[in-house]
This record gives sequence, structure tokens and C-alpha cells, in this order.
Amino acid sequence: MIAFKDFFRLCNEHPWAYIALLINFGVVFVNGYTDGPSAIATSVTTRAIKPRLAFLMCAFFNLLGALTIGIFSSAISQFAGGDVSRTIANLVSWGNASTDEVLCAIACGLLAIIIVSQICTHLGLPSSESNSLIGGITGAGVAIILLGGGGSIGVGPWLKVGLGFVGSLGVGFLLGFGFVKLIQVICRKMNKAKTTKFFNKGQIVSSALMSYAHGIQDGGKFIGIIILITSTLISSDSGLGTSEIVPMLSGIWWIYLPVSLILFAGSAVGGIQILNTIGKGMANLKKYQAFATDIAASIGLILASLFGLPLSTGSIKNAAIMGGGSARSFRRVRWKKAGEVILWGALAFPISALVGFLATLIFIWTVK
Repeated sequence: MIAFKDFFRLCNEHPWAYIALLINFGVVFVNGYTDGPSAIATSVTTRAIKPRLAFLMCAFFNLLGALTIGIFSSAISQFAGGDVSRTIANLVSWGNASTDEVLCAIACGLLAIIIVSQICTHLGLPSSESNSLIGGITGAGVAIILLGGGGSIGVGPWLKVGLGFVGSLGVGFLLGFGFVKLIQVICRKMNKAKTTKFFNKGQIVSSALMSYAHGIQDGGKFIGIIILITSTLISSDSGLGTSEIVPMLSGIWWIYLPVSLILFAGSAVGGIQILNTIGKGMANLKKYQAFATDIAASIGLILASLFGLPLSTGSIKNAAIMGGGSARSFRRVRWKKAGEVILWGALAFPISALVGFLATLIFIWTVK
């Protein structure tokens, strides 16, 4: 659809594209840093794997997951009707706004993620770059509409967003609860020492699967942003609508590869403080419970990604932890801490939308 050199030619004509790309790459790194620990928290806190090795394993499987969604996005869309990257790219219809205004709005929407993420990290809470991304881009889109650029908010993509957020909590809890109960029934009469040894090793596998699922889901979202930037540039050059262009950009190596590599780097660094909030803050899990919650959250993430539902890795993992803890005893779950995490995940939508909205107004007025 577009050669690498042509993409840079268009970026040179519209420098806001460089700004949006740089912020997107920065957000991808932050996502790996803050969301990566969500994937490995339980296996580290149960001492199934050492933190440094866990972060490296997390980074590798995040890379693998992002490459998977990047390479096979077209096949996934044909199989299930749309992957996460397309949902993100179609969140907003930008109407008659100029190319530079749209690129400025995208950059401002991404800036909102960094601001909200830093607030959460400072408070020791696992931030939701996924929810902030959706809120920030939507808020920027609303600003463009109010400035007279026309356009609209994508109803279909937002229905998927709502279904993903609510569904991640319900499905995550039920899968976590169900898997723990299933393991309790299967292992009831087995030797405890042998099962403990099995789940100690099994947690390494389940954490790797969780990291892989995170790479598919969150890698897909930020690949979607580059697709959005690229489709905006092509639209200015060809006259085609972005909705026509987006499906043609799936599987292009220079779109998905940078996201995959930066996600790898962010996950390798990791946020130790967030491990404590997720792994110990909500429930004290035994090894078999930790194994079950990882499997539950991974299944939920992969299925959501296949059907284009953007959801927060932290939200579904936290819900699975609550479900897994509740399967043993409701009193073992620290509901207050769990409520704080869920509340901050929900608040990420309006807070980031407000930041994206205000930033877009300020920058576009300044440029004009």
C-alpha cells in the first residue's frame, strides 16, 4: 500500500506525524514498564521465578505476542471480523479536519496516556494505558469536532470498548474462580508435595502465556495508532478515506516491528513497585491459584484480541486474582485494594479524555 520511503516523505510534509510517532513509542515503552509486571506478578510473589528472570521472560513473550498480531492481523480479521489494531484505528472519524490538525490531536491524545500513567505509578497503582489510550484519542476527537472539523466518535469501536471493560471484570473473575475450583477438585486426593512442585514449574509456563497474551492485546493497540497515523497521511496524499485505507495497512513490517521491539525493552526494565500491588496487594495466592489466574486471564485476553475487543491487561488479571482468591475464601481477598485498582482503571477513561481534549484545544489554537 505504501513504501517506507513514501511514508517518510509524507512525514516530512506533515511534521506533526513525527511528534505523534515519538509519543506513541514513548507510551509503548511505559506500557511495557507498567503493564509488564501485571503478567508476571503472581509467579514472582509466590517465588516460582526470580524477578530479573521473570522480567526478561516477560519481555521475550511480549515481543512474540506483538509480532503475532502484527504479522497475522489480516488473517485474524478475516477469521473473527476485526483485530484490536483496527478497533483503535477506527475510534474516531476525523471529518474535514486538516491532516495536521488530526495528527496534532492524535499526539495530544497519546500525551494524555503519559500524564495519567505517571499519576498512577506515583501512587503505586497499576495504570491502564489501554483505557487511557482510548480515552485520550476520544477526547482529542471531541475537541476536533467542537473546533468545526466535523467527524464523529466511532459507535462500533466504542461498543467493543465498553464490552471489553465490563466483560474483562466479569469474565476474568469467573474464569479465575472456575479454574481454581477445577484444580481443587482434580488435585483433592493427590500428593500435596508433588502438586506443589508441578504448579511451581507450571507458573513459569502460565506467566509466559500471560506475557504473550499481553503482547497480542497491547501491542495490537499501539500498532493501531501507527496505522491511524499512516492512514491519515495517505488520505491527505490520495484523497481516500481513512476507513478505506486502514484494512490495507495490516501486516506491514515497518508498522508492527518498532512497536514490538519497544514493548520488549519496556517489559525488560519493568516496575518492581507494581508487582507488590498486584501480586500481594489484593490476595495472598497459593501456587495453584496463581497458576489458575494466569491461565484464566490469558484465555480472556487472547479471545478478546481475536474479536477486536480492547481491554486492560491489568483489569482482567486483577479480576482473575479476585476470582481465584474468592474460590478459596472471600475473606482472603482484599476488596478495598481491589476496588481501588478497578476504580482507577475506570477513571482512566474520563481523566485521559479530559486531558486529550484540553491538550488538543490548546495546541491547535496555539498553532493557528
